[in-house]
Amino acid sequence: MRILLPSAAACAAAVMVTTIGLSGSTDAVAAPVNPDVSETPLTEIDEGGLDAPGARASSNSTAAVSNRSTTNLPGLLRAPTAAQNLSAGPAAAAAAAGSAFSATPMGLADSSAGSSGEEGDADGDSEQQAPAETQAPAEASTPSPAEAESEEPDASEAPADEPTEGPAGVGSVKDQTEDGVTIAAISEVMEVPSKNPSVVGVAYEGTADVTFEIRQKSGDSWGAWEDVDLDSSAEGLSGSEPFVVVGAQEVQVRALGESGTPASTQLVLVDPKRSNYDAEAVRNNEPVAPPAVSGDSGADAAEQQDAAGSLDTAGTEATNVSYAPGSASVGNTAVKKVSKPKIASRKEWGANESLKNGSPSYASSVKAAVVHHTAGANGYSAEDVPSILRGIYSFHTKGQGWADVGYNVLADKYGRLWEGRAGGLDRAVVGAHAQGFNTGTFGISVMGTYDKKAPPQKTIDAVSHAIAWKLSKDGVSSKGTTTVNGKKIKTVVGHRDVGQTSCPGDAFYSKLGGMRDAISKMESGGATPDEKKDDGKKDDKKKDESKSPIEKKYEGHVKQLGKPKGKEYSVAGGRAQEYEKGRIYWTKDTGAQIVKGAFNKAVDEDLLKQIGFPTADEKGGLKNGGYYQAFQKGAMHYTKDTGAQPTWGVLQDYWKDKGTEKGHLGYPTGAPTVTDGRAEQTFQGARLVWAEGYGTTEFSPRGDIRAAVHDDNAAQGGESGGSGEDSSDPTPSQSPSAEPSATPSAEPSASPEPTAAPEEKEDEGKSDDSGKKDDGKKKDESKDDGKKKDESKKDDKKDKEKAEAAKRDDIIAEAKKHMGVRYRWGGTSPTSGWDCSGFTQYVFKQNGIDIPRTSGAQRNAGKVISQKEAKPGDLIWVPGHIGIVSESKGKMYDAGSSRTNTSKRSYDWMLKRGAVFIRVI
Repeated sequence: MRILLPSAAACAAAVMVTTIGLSGSTDAVAAPVNPDVSETPLTEIDEGGLDAPGARASSNSTAAVSNRSTTNLPGLLRAPTAAQNLSAGPAAAAAAAGSAFSATPMGLADSSAGSSGEEGDADGDSEQQAPAETQAPAEASTPSPAEAESEEPDASEAPADEPTEGPAGVGSVKDQTEDGVTIAAISEVMEVPSKNPSVVGVAYEGTADVTFEIRQKSGDSWGAWEDVDLDSSAEGLSGSEPFVVVGAQEVQVRALGESGTPASTQLVLVDPKRSNYDAEAVRNNEPVAPPAVSGDSGADAAEQQDAAGSLDTAGTEATNVSYAPGSASVGNTAVKKVSKPKIASRKEWGANESLKNGSPSYASSVKAAVVHHTAGANGYSAEDVPSILRGIYSFHTKGQGWADVGYNVLADKYGRLWEGRAGGLDRAVVGAHAQGFNTGTFGISVMGTYDKKAPPQKTIDAVSHAIAWKLSKDGVSSKGTTTVNGKKIKTVVGHRDVGQTSCPGDAFYSKLGGMRDAISKMESGGATPDEKKDDGKKDDKKKDESKSPIEKKYEGHVKQLGKPKGKEYSVAGGRAQEYEKGRIYWTKDTGAQIVKGAFNKAVDEDLLKQIGFPTADEKGGLKNGGYYQAFQKGAMHYTKDTGAQPTWGVLQDYWKDKGTEKGHLGYPTGAPTVTDGRAEQTFQGARLVWAEGYGTTEFSPRGDIRAAVHDDNAAQGGESGGSGEDSSDPTPSQSPSAEPSATPSAEPSASPEPTAAPEEKEDEGKSDDSGKKDDGKKKDESKDDGKKKDESKKDDKKDKEKAEAAKRDDIIAEAKKHMGVRYRWGGTSPTSGWDCSGFTQYVFKQNGIDIPRTSGAQRNAGKVISQKEAKPGDLIWVPGHIGIVSESKGKMYDAGSSRTNTSKRSYDWMLKRGAVFIRVI
């Protein structure tokens, strides 16, 4: 049974779209659009979905899933941060809220709706989220080049007792990710609309101890699995953030975790449809212009009215929420009223008001603003925005039974503002954007993800203008502080300041200080960042504006590129212009970038569709005189020996983890080849093969692949921090200047010299009686000598065995000393940390045995033996990892990952990958 309660919304909606420029204007507004909403149970494993290529691929979130078992521990045994997170879960939130709402059938509004002062969290706060200060951006897991010189597997991919490369030894391998995390449920591969954006997500009653992931398929390629935050709320259904999809043909959803999904879990797919008025809505909603600042007496005329077409609240029951003012700094008589920016109404983006649940709630005033981002890709087009808004609105109201959109206002990357929650923009509408901090705050969110890159300045200025207008209405200074829900906060904050989330992204959050300054300047009657002084060059400006971005880029690189060849043309969703010595490519997201020389010859339309458009011009200074150029979804690298080669996807990620060209893999020598369930690319140091269900494995760059049992890599030297790169020829037909690999001589070995004949004795051939008498004694002495030699050999053998056993005991004892030493990629020291081969090298060196630095070289440093022959102190190796066989059957000592550190654990997973045992003692 569904519980229909008012509002909560999510701060995260991934947006993946193309770029379209729109212009013009019209007075029309959009007719209400009725999106299609479908629901499918997500409680079991769909066999067809599990067999889809890449369905079991690992992802960034699988490590978090393995750690979620702590939720089953008694409170006293949990870490303080885990206990804190769990205490803020949905159940706790529900109890705290003291909701007076009753369960009602889906689609019927409760008569008491709107009486609660607090609603859900629009940014996906969840019991699984860590506090903001403890969260690290995704790229933090990527080691620095100095740390990535050795070829150890990615430590973050394996739980404590499971492999860093290969399925875990628990449960059904078929129902696990490639790094051993249980797949609790997975959907079939679902088609999504191709002509307009769609929204995908999950909804369920209660709580869920699983991680939900979504992936998209564009053309023939599946994208990576992407984690979506869970949204816990005291109202409506819990679930995931709404995930917006544009430009894909198919999607798939899965849940990871041991506990399984709640029985009520539904996969929700929203088709918001494309409206004929979407383009006009965008044309009508011009990007925000600099505000006019009025005098102290009040706002200008525009502020006295709702935005054009705002929801008419006449006849609507309005519930005023009790509201206590915060600190004295909220009211500031020095604050001047700021004019209201242009904000497109709900009617303009086609909101179907019949989808709302309940009535708006109001505070007596607004005393703070909370800044958000919706998360997801940033490549959406202007014309996609109305459809995206409808999709999020429908997912929240129809899919999860919430009241309305959580944010009061949303901003797009083009500097346009859009009305979110209904109730009147000029009023203090209680939103659902920051759980516990909704009453008396203004929630504004920018569409997109801004962890690594902040929104465009025009969008930041639009958000600043909206906040300045809203705060100035109540005399609130952007430089002040206030108290909300018993917590003292600044009057302009990011969502992470009041919730356990990384919203609004690291890059956007870093801009808040400057935004407070800009807002304060507006409130004091000063100019906004957009206002430019007339420099007397209006004519030049008009001429410059008539030029395309490609033409502007070309002006500074005429000699470098030569004369134009033909006209600008469209390619792969962007624009390009060919010149005598290269090309300039352009999209709204990347700007105009030059591609020349070998890169220009290698890049064609098919490759652009694979790696996207260039995001910067080429750069040199790499190892061995190399060059590289960054693209949206990949990169190009060049050396004289390897030529220009692209990298992208999972193999590129693996290469980055190994130190890129600075690591043992060196430069790519060919482009990736991708087929269903398999990807392969050759580098100077190894051939990388990714296979569905097995992850990425290194093989020799030469010869045949033999199921990971053999590794033909030459020994790789190099100290920690060095490249450890194999200098041998990567392929027979390439790199003519590279040193050839060592090969056995074709010449037969020299024949051994004949054994010297025994010396002839002077009396040879002569015999006498004394000689005959001595023969018996000599024979007896010979027998005695044979016995002595046998005994001596036995004694020597025993001594050697004792010495070997003692050496093995010493190695095991040394290995035990360092249990718990932290794992550090490229490390070789027990004090600062080490990787797997750094650990083995150190242990053996302490016992007088020198072995090479890298695991590939250590594999070649001794004699290959069978598993049956293996003894404690021998090595066990698979491509990319090595350990020391322990005294316990089936276990080894190794430095396996940042979670296991140096430990004793099972090597069963290595046996499944064709492990090789090596004897160096």
